Amino acid sequence: MNSSTVLQGKELSKTFRFGNENIRVLQSINLSLPARSSLSIRGESGCGKTTLLNILARIENADTGELSWEDRIMRCDRRASRNEVAHRANFLGVVYQAYYLVPELDVLENVTLSARISGGMNQSMIERAHSLLRQMGVEGKARQIPGKLSGGERQRVAIARALLNRPKVLLADEPTGNLDERTGGEVMDLLLNTCSQEGASLILVTHNLAFARATDQQTILTEGKLNEV
Repeated sequence: MNSSTVLQGKELSKTFRFGNENIRVLQSINLSLPARSSLSIRGESGCGKTTLLNILARIENADTGELSWEDRIMRCDRRASRNEVAHRANFLGVVYQAYYLVPELDVLENVTLSARISGGMNQSMIERAHSLLRQMGVEGKARQIPGKLSGGERQRVAIARALLNRPKVLLADEPTGNLDERTGGEVMDLLLNTCSQEGASLILVTHNLAFARATDQQTILTEGKLNEV
């Protein structure tokens, strides 16, 4: 893998079995993500975009293929090892369409949750969380619970949470899917700009053509194959 490449997938394939039928969702997918860059993936609903992101995050196995996170090379046809799971916590951040904020925790506690779980919670993490919330324009909501926030505010908090550990790569799965057009545009601008400022590479799954075109590389997933646009 080129030294400037932060994530690479080779020959990633995935088939699901429904009754007596095998449905091939991914066919020999190859992708390469340079450091400090962005790549978008578009495609019809159900075409396998989320499955591909889950494989890249080692949340889901592939049938075949190899994945590289910088110089760490992993087979994708078996479960992630304990060391891979531990490494993922600092290498990857993930933003979902549905936010997945813990309703009982306030905004600051949600952003710092991963640090609390890993035992890495300290004053510098609290300061970083406040800094990210400031970049997201929601620092004044730090002591609010998620239920008191708008959809756009929740997604801004989710982005701050994903960036807390300074990941090398951020995976965003339809991050504006639950937002209106104006709010979605604002959140997307923040996502792209903050990733650039943080030096994090971005893989963005989106149906929105304008958002897709804002990334450095654009691809379409169709009939199990990933094609550059």
